[in-house]
Amino acid sequence: MTTRIGIDFGTANTVVAGWDEEHGRGVPIPLPGVDVLREAGPGPTQRVVPSLIAYVDDGAARRLGSQVTPEMFEAPGVAVFASTKTNVSGHAYDAPRKVGDRKITGREAATRFLSDVMALALLTVEDDDLEIVATAPVESFDRYRDWLVREVRDGLPTARLRVVDEATAAAVGYHARLNPGDAFAVVDFGAGTLDVSVVRVQEPDAAGAGAGVRTIAKKGLDLGGNTIDALLAEHAVARLPLPAGDQIGRNRVFRRLLASAERAKRALATAAQADIEARDARTDATHRVTVTRAEFDALLRDKGVLRRVNQALRGCLESAAARGYGVGDIRQVFLVGGSCLIPAVQDVVGLHFDPDVVRLESPLEAVATGAAGIAGGSELYDHIQHDYAIRHVDGETGTYEFETLVEAGTAYPTPEPVRTITIKAVHDRQRRLGLAVYELAHATYRDAGAELEIAFDAGGGARAVAVTAQQRQERSMLWLNEDSPTFLVADPPAVAGQDRFRLEFRIDAHKRLTVTAYDLHRHLLILDRQPVVRLA
Repeated sequence: MTTRIGIDFGTANTVVAGWDEEHGRGVPIPLPGVDVLREAGPGPTQRVVPSLIAYVDDGAARRLGSQVTPEMFEAPGVAVFASTKTNVSGHAYDAPRKVGDRKITGREAATRFLSDVMALALLTVEDDDLEIVATAPVESFDRYRDWLVREVRDGLPTARLRVVDEATAAAVGYHARLNPGDAFAVVDFGAGTLDVSVVRVQEPDAAGAGAGVRTIAKKGLDLGGNTIDALLAEHAVARLPLPAGDQIGRNRVFRRLLASAERAKRALATAAQADIEARDARTDATHRVTVTRAEFDALLRDKGVLRRVNQALRGCLESAAARGYGVGDIRQVFLVGGSCLIPAVQDVVGLHFDPDVVRLESPLEAVATGAAGIAGGSELYDHIQHDYAIRHVDGETGTYEFETLVEAGTAYPTPEPVRTITIKAVHDRQRRLGLAVYELAHATYRDAGAELEIAFDAGGGARAVAVTAQQRQERSMLWLNEDSPTFLVADPPAVAGQDRFRLEFRIDAHKRLTVTAYDLHRHLLILDRQPVVRLA
């Protein structure tokens, strides 16, 4: 049995979900010790892992999620990394931080955090056959996909990893009923950024639609919950009786106020007021400021947060309208991200959309449960997500080459062959000819300039080693059937350079690549729609 898991890595929160076969939906997976339950608007509490990682004891030990306490941020010998998703996207300068005798970047911390969360999720299942669907932003899909598959997946060699865009996952997580040609909007207002997208479900026969949807219009802002936390903390510190001219003391109190401001922001989604408090390390006094909902709304208005949210929404909708998709053409609007829980933000969204099309039942879990749903087969429509190729040996150079069999966007099942090729033996009297199928999941990783790499020996020395073009190409692809290869047996043995088998490749209703093989020497059918690999 295959266990299917969806993972949504967010700036502030990460959610892990599994596919519930009995009920036909994705459900959050508890990760005791690292996850927490959080209020999420009108719906039930939702399970998240805070996107935090702390390196302790010179990096020899790590703490994840809820294990990272507020005290760790200032504890000696502890380095806490937060909001590392911005380092993966390239939106933030990624300065290495010293951890013991080494330096760690935010991107490296993000890779370690997500790898550890995935490993914990896999400990909750018993099946050897694992499929993980992770999500990536629509706008920077290729960059995130490359990072997820090339760096994060390295620690999970036994699991199959697939990447889908967050907009598609959100729609599936909200159990949307959308058809090819439908347009929908996603307002993703998390801790790091605000992204407003109007996207269109691709036609099943559209080539190159590997992400599942096509963006019609998009507006993004470097504005998120972290900015709002800082505004609340500034509001609080300005009302405290701190000594004049003591900037160092003020900064220390402000840093402690930030964590409390984040909790107050979440509380103000449902409460009339909330406290922002912090202990002064020098005097041991506790500073406390009460903020009402009205004060919070006024702060968001006066500091331009609501104005900027409104501008992003209006700009995205105007761009969509210019491309033929007006507000009335948008079937549903999905709100995801913790900042969408702020009532004043919801009021701004309500200025643009009819309340009947706005969905806010699952803002924290929808993307992950949708990813798990996609793993379980709940596509918006059925198509192939990636390019797939077969590897063969060039008879003249002896090097590997790759020939595309299936292009992303191909609808399935395919009654007619998607590709017909002939293969020949490389050596005289060759009896077995193998079919090596690769997923071109890493094809956008642009490392063409990486002609050298550093190799370390057991004695601590290092040397530069040339990386061949063939090695770079092989590293950009995933060999799908390495552990279960399909071989064609030539009897009598094949002659080098002569066409021996004609192959027809199709995709069946179970999304499997099948092969039909004809022995051209014996005029004999030897394989009839034999499954080779399962495609994504």
